[in-house]
Amino acid sequence: MRIEVVVSGWEQHCCCKAFTRGTPATVSIVALDPSQKAPDAPARFLEEHHGQTPADVPQWDVTGTVARITGVSYEQRRRPGPHPVFERGDSIVSSSELDGVEARDTGGFGDLHLLIDLDDATALPSYVASEDRRVAAAERAAADQERARQRRADAVGVVLGSIADDAIAAYSSVARIERYSEGFTVAIMPHRSGTAGVAWTRPTSVDADGITVSLGEGKFAFPANVEHASELRELIAAAAAGRVHEKVHRGAESTVFATIVESADGRTWTAAINQPIQAGGIAWMSGHIATRLRAGDHGYEAWTA
Repeated sequence: MRIEVVVSGWEQHCCCKAFTRGTPATVSIVALDPSQKAPDAPARFLEEHHGQTPADVPQWDVTGTVARITGVSYEQRRRPGPHPVFERGDSIVSSSELDGVEARDTGGFGDLHLLIDLDDATALPSYVASEDRRVAAAERAAADQERARQRRADAVGVVLGSIADDAIAAYSSVARIERYSEGFTVAIMPHRSGTAGVAWTRPTSVDADGITVSLGEGKFAFPANVEHASELRELIAAAAAGRVHEKVHRGAESTVFATIVESADGRTWTAAINQPIQAGGIAWMSGHIATRLRAGDHGYEAWTA
């Protein structure tokens, strides 16, 4: 009897053992939904050993011989916003058969798919959709849908929808504009280099409400009210006109990075972060912060075709 076992990349990198083709292996498996596989494909299971399996879902160890190891990589989907941030999609974009992988290693792939030969008498856990998880997911989805409906129809939602419609009408010739989550997240990505992109979002999956705006390198947080929602028009207009500037101030104890947005009548909005200097004058900086430090003070160009 042959089964397929999916070993997620994070599980393998955390604390999974080595796997070698043609050698015995013991895996702790949970059955995956059989309706999601081809009719002639072997039964599929997920290797799981971090205690995340619900109590009403069967799981146990099985031992067999590894017949094949396949490393798989997935599509990378761009998350909404002006900066190139990506997340893993569901589609497999590449795969390769491997002779083996070391412990805590995937050979550079996202996940591992193992074909394992078992004795025909081996008992396998059956597929069970956790009732607790199913009910919780259904309740969460219903609550999210109702919250989204309410927020789309309230005064703030109407203003944000109007702003999105107007932005598409005004700037589609100079930028790629994308709307996600039925309009609750919008991203404007200008075609011209050296310009400041804008993205804004209002959550629907949490009770807390607010408007988050990413503009240039800065992130601005506003209360979810009509007054602050209306300010978004001015932020977009400022970015389109090139009235956005990045400032870097190096002090003795910290470095301050500020994004300053100026309206047509001279009002300003500032988003600042403070990067402390550690003892000895050393500062640990992420790649993004280091890039801002190298760029120094600078402005952005206006959106043009």
